[in-house]
Amino acid sequence: MPRDATPAACSSGTPGFWGQYRPNAGTNRPFLSLPKLESQQKPVKASTDIALPGMGGGDSGLGGGGDGTGGKGEGAGWNEDDGEEYLNLAQAEELAAAKNIKLPADFAAAAVEGGLRLSTLQHYISLLSGGWLTRWLASTIPAFRDRLIADRMFLFKVLAEVTIDTGCATVAEVRKRGDEFWGEFEFYLSDLMVGLVLDVVLVGLLAPVALKGRKPRAQTGWIKKRLAALPSAVFEASTPTRPYTVLGRLGCLGVKALEYSLAGFACGLVGQGVANSLMIVKRKYQGAREDDVAVPPLIGTALVWGLFMGVSSNVRYQTVFGLERLVELTIARRFPPIAYGTTVAIRFANNVIGGEQFVDLARWAGVQ
Repeated sequence: MPRDATPAACSSGTPGFWGQYRPNAGTNRPFLSLPKLESQQKPVKASTDIALPGMGGGDSGLGGGGDGTGGKGEGAGWNEDDGEEYLNLAQAEELAAAKNIKLPADFAAAAVEGGLRLSTLQHYISLLSGGWLTRWLASTIPAFRDRLIADRMFLFKVLAEVTIDTGCATVAEVRKRGDEFWGEFEFYLSDLMVGLVLDVVLVGLLAPVALKGRKPRAQTGWIKKRLAALPSAVFEASTPTRPYTVLGRLGCLGVKALEYSLAGFACGLVGQGVANSLMIVKRKYQGAREDDVAVPPLIGTALVWGLFMGVSSNVRYQTVFGLERLVELTIARRFPPIAYGTTVAIRFANNVIGGEQFVDLARWAGVQ
């Protein structure tokens, strides 16, 4: 059972826990390979195998009067503030064409509006040369693509969360329900279905998203502007273009509580609806028994899921995110593979705790 799930993408190579995080500077590798977690991220220079408009060939860097602009090079150049190199539309399309790929529409828009980050495009190209699952996700689902670019471990975290959650959910349900497990199998199946969906959705809610342009697209409206200024997770590192304050991090905790609650309520509504239907059909064809439990209230169960996700899951997964970042900033710098092992260990413990908490909460609320 999920007991939720969501994760949290972690950053690597940051100078400090709250320091400047450059999510696009990591190295993406094929599906389920173990990428090197570099301790220091260097600014990405232009590829030397293609001469981009407005840029010098080879190692000469930017051309065109020394500012990287002018003619077709307008909107491109090197930004000393964030150490990023930006491409205009002509440059981005030429680089994409050289790799025989189509430039995504939102990438093209970023290039036109002020410049597309070279590192973002290069990592996108890297994803398309990876495993089949990585290629499919990067080319068809922008939400996954942007998170895969920002966090090379994102897909690993999703798969680890789903696998661990399924196993932990089963163990926790058997322990809590005991001899009544098979008699309450519909509840277990409902919890499992809801959990699998939430594993994917909630991992993405905390994951950092790749920046495409010089700065995030401006939002209109007071609420949208305030939400856009919040980090994806409480412990997400600040960037030169997106500094996060203590108040903003606290605001993130509140916003994620609302998002988690809505996701939990919606999935609980669907999952419990399926479980109730199975119970009714089973009793109709097999007959009722004396030890049959009452069909739980649909809305009540969904509300329990919403409460559980907004409080327990939110706090636990924010903690998971922070612990994963801490590992990557410390131990993983010396021994990179440990980041994968600690991710599995942390999420395993988190799922065991969450699974048992959910069953206790559900029984306390009288819905199971």
